[in-house]
Amino acid sequence: MKYNKKIIVKLILLTLFFTIFSTITTAGNSNVVLATKNIDFEKNTNLIEWFSSSDCEPCRNFENSNIDSEFAWINWFNAQNDNMTNLARADTNKRMSQLNESNVPLLVVNGNIINIKENDSVEFWNLQLEQSIKNNNKNDDMINLSMNIDLIDSTGDNNVDEIKLHGKITPLQNLHNDTAIHLHIVENFVDSDGSGARPYVSNALREWVPRMDFSVEKDNSTDWEYSLSETYLESAGINFKNGDSNKYSIVISIHGDSLENNTKMRVLIANSTPLPSLNEQREWTSFPLILLGNIILISGLAFIVIQERVREKGLPFIEGKIIHSKGPEKKINLNIKTGNKKVEIIKVEVSKGWRTSRLKKLPMINSQEDFNLEFKVINKRADDSEQLPLQITVKTDVEDLGQWMMDIDMILEKSE
Repeated sequence: MKYNKKIIVKLILLTLFFTIFSTITTAGNSNVVLATKNIDFEKNTNLIEWFSSSDCEPCRNFENSNIDSEFAWINWFNAQNDNMTNLARADTNKRMSQLNESNVPLLVVNGNIINIKENDSVEFWNLQLEQSIKNNNKNDDMINLSMNIDLIDSTGDNNVDEIKLHGKITPLQNLHNDTAIHLHIVENFVDSDGSGARPYVSNALREWVPRMDFSVEKDNSTDWEYSLSETYLESAGINFKNGDSNKYSIVISIHGDSLENNTKMRVLIANSTPLPSLNEQREWTSFPLILLGNIILISGLAFIVIQERVREKGLPFIEGKIIHSKGPEKKINLNIKTGNKKVEIIKVEVSKGWRTSRLKKLPMINSQEDFNLEFKVINKRADDSEQLPLQITVKTDVEDLGQWMMDIDMILEKSE
């Protein structure tokens, strides 16, 4: 019993050490993933790029009429003509220049420019969108893409400082060298001038990054990774402190074509998803790992303590006494007090140099009993005056607790 109690003390000290060590380690740890999510490309989505100004009421009506669709929708705002500077993005000019267009509104479906005019009705714009989706010939088997999104705390303050994107890209055909991944971060609903007086703008672009750092050769997979740093996010006006992170969505698309069509830039694959929710995942991740580890250890300790109590109450207490000695022979009494478990005495052994007299059938003792077992032991060296140490080992089978060996050291007295 004393040995087991020492184990419990050691485990308690280990728990305290683990707490201190984990606290130090966690405090110095960087790049902690606060939330993670994968974006599914099994169901390819139509990419809708809509270029307009924030003060265009028909433009808002056009967006709202399609907001519940399954499109990956991006609202780009012209940086030169838009009075709402908090939505004006230089990225819009770059993207329009890439498309070789300069006028808004502009509708681009899966990389294809749709001819519309500013004085057209919203119904006509919807019709053009619907028709372009029907005529879409996007090839779904030109590339495979898997992508994970990690929201990272790189400073230890439990706030998002970085967005990390990582996954695998495998072309199923040889693609031309201008094929690129387009990364877009959009804010799902934005107060365009910050007053709350205007209608909210949906899917407003906050950041656009085109990348071409992957292999375009057929069946040549690239383990791809890209991170948007804290500085990058701040410059884009992306703030995770005001509201949950899933107020932003990420749209990922690959623009390009086969090697033979090296002048074309179609959308080969696209999809969008809200960023993983910090609030949902913090319900678990805010539960500190240190505390979790301690709970596991303490639960283990509690289990050990409970088991010790069960054993203490169940195991028998055995005392040995030499009743009398005569030459090499000694008469022994073992007083066996059982706990709350039945005990079967399986075997009685003595230490080297001694032997027991023939024991009758060994007893089965009920719980809560006081039983005396008497027998004789004989020193094998009858003519040896040396007093051999005497230890009696009692092997028991305790109900529900299994077999236990108990050693009783007998104090030798002088022979009569």
